[in-house]
Amino acid sequence: QAFVVLSDLLLVFGPQLPRDGREALAPLVLLPEAGLQSQLAAFLMDHVFHHACSHEELSATGTSSPRIPGSSPGMPVPAPSPPVSAEDSESHIEELHRRRVLLAGFCKLIIYDVLELSAASDVFKHYAKVGGARKGCPAPPAAARGHRVLSPPPQFYSDYGDIIKETLNCTRQIDRQEWARTLLLSLQQLMTELLLQQGPEIRAAEAFLEIRDLARRFSLLFSLHQLRNRPALLSMHKEGIQFAFQEPPGPGPGLPPLNLPFLEVLSEFSPRLLRPDKA
Repeated sequence: QAFVVLSDLLLVFGPQLPRDGREALAPLVLLPEAGLQSQLAAFLMDHVFHHACSHEELSATGTSSPRIPGSSPGMPVPAPSPPVSAEDSESHIEELHRRRVLLAGFCKLIIYDVLELSAASDVFKHYAKVGGARKGCPAPPAAARGHRVLSPPPQFYSDYGDIIKETLNCTRQIDRQEWARTLLLSLQQLMTELLLQQGPEIRAAEAFLEIRDLARRFSLLFSLHQLRNRPALLSMHKEGIQFAFQEPPGPGPGLPPLNLPFLEVLSEFSPRLLRPDKA
């Protein structure tokens, strides 16, 4: 409830307060500091997205347990969950509604310019299903025995896709250049997380293919108004190429850039470029 109340207060006392003839209320405008913005984003990740990867909640949907990515046919898997009661199903629906309210409150802060547009990167990167172990999720029992087991990939799109899509459309109207930069930042964050988890050999990883799929979804948002989107697409390609060719940290000259596979992700946007810009 504290998150909801704080979001509402920041929205009421946001930058729109002195508009429409209310200039006298300008001293009441309250803009969150960088530390508070980070805390809001961290709370959202812990209670909306990372929270969704608990095994108990997955079983509450009534679906069977998904196969653990990377497991061999002979590896033991969790036993099937017992039938879900009507009370459990109703509890799951209420919990999902509560998380959607939290996400909608955070997105409104971005749309109404209370939070910086770049803060939306933490939301946009969950627009498509992205698997892999997530910070804040309890480690499976096998992890304690030295085996690396990934958490079942959560279905964020089915739970929050409508909210995230509306936020994408609204923020695009605010500033197309900054909006495109935020999309790129979302992909860069996922790429960095994947490199930290699996090392440089990621091209064959399922999570890398899912990042490309997310980029493909993002590229569809540029399908209309090619001339209007041209500066944003050019800026996105320029900054994306710079990110891909960043030198690896530390000593060791001659090593290939770790982010080089990001060019494959960036290529999903290339068909949206105008012909003169592809030269």
